Amino acid sequence: MTAIAEASEVRLSAGARLIARTGASAATLTIALGAGLASLAMNFWIPFLPLYMLRLGATTDANALFWVGVAVTGQGIARLISGPIWGILSDRVGRKIMFIRALYFATATTLIAAFATEPWHVAVAFACQGLFSGFIPAAVALTSVTVPENRLGESLGLVTGAQYLGNTVGPAIGAGLAIVLGLRGAIFAAALMPALAATLVLFAVPRDRVERRAAETVADAVEPDRGIRSLMTAQFSLALFLYFCLFAMTQVIRLATPISLKEITGHDGAAVVVGIAFTIAGIGSVVGVLVVARRFVRQGNFRKALVIGCAATGVAHVLLAASGSVPMFIAWFAVISLVQAAMLPASNTLIAANVPRARRGTAFGLAGSAQALAFMVGPMSAAFFAAASLSFGFVLLGMLFFGLGALLLLALREPR
Repeated sequence: MTAIAEASEVRLSAGARLIARTGASAATLTIALGAGLASLAMNFWIPFLPLYMLRLGATTDANALFWVGVAVTGQGIARLISGPIWGILSDRVGRKIMFIRALYFATATTLIAAFATEPWHVAVAFACQGLFSGFIPAAVALTSVTVPENRLGESLGLVTGAQYLGNTVGPAIGAGLAIVLGLRGAIFAAALMPALAATLVLFAVPRDRVERRAAETVADAVEPDRGIRSLMTAQFSLALFLYFCLFAMTQVIRLATPISLKEITGHDGAAVVVGIAFTIAGIGSVVGVLVVARRFVRQGNFRKALVIGCAATGVAHVLLAASGSVPMFIAWFAVISLVQAAMLPASNTLIAANVPRARRGTAFGLAGSAQALAFMVGPMSAAFFAAASLSFGFVLLGMLFFGLGALLLLALREPR
């Protein structure tokens, strides 16, 4: 019996190696497709949220923006709280299950928004989405345990690229759907796609292996934050800080750009210029993730590439502050979007590489909370700079990127 068992283990190990060589790419493509479809669907309608609030009864533009702020803040707080909880659960029951859960709940919460009759209903939908969805951290966590370690950066870059592609193309498709079906119809169409993605993942992606360690499970059940504290090494904390900075500073620049372009162009034609700027920047982000990151930001040269990226982004922010024409502003905005997007897969890889494989769900749950915090800090910072001086804000962001690059140069160690 022992010989038979050993032979079976050998065959299973050989099978696992074969899956790692041949099946991981198909699984990664499916996960990326799922994340991309869900991101595409969310961007069908979220960019038009102020208009939807007006349709639901918001009395003025300011009142509509107030309800948008309530909705986004509620979502951020809910995700800040729920991210680590879902991450810990994913390490216990499986990351595939958690990804599917997040996608199906994205459909459910979008349907709440689609059936809304008052602005506060949408705020409830966003809060529920923050509590129960969060499909991007779940997709990244699943990818990180599905592929071999030597393909980690490439695979995470593919998932991130699909997300950016959905973010870029989604508003254009959503605008077309809104013209044909109305805003509510576009939201109903958006609700279908995460469920479609979840079903695709359910049947096409192998279930990930969950390593059960009784001692740690009991300890975590008695003291839940013990498992989180054990992950907070210097390198993991640095990777998490980099992840937070990239999202927070991206939020600042994206929210400040429409106001800056409005100041440059005046009121007439500003909306068209802003649309062009974000389209070009979106294309730059996709190129950054799928081309620049895959070619230049690789494991073994993360520190060098990230330091150069921070320096380049710092310079671009200073030049953005000095831009006095629309073409120059859009050009530097696109450069910033490209470089920051190129750095994001490396931050994901550093988060994954600095925790045990069995704890990556928890790690990316914490990353989801860091992202939620960035989505709250970014708008507040943008509002502060708008009240003071946007040019000063851009220069300050540039200085912060120089400081971040210096920190990475001194403290970051290449993962093995």
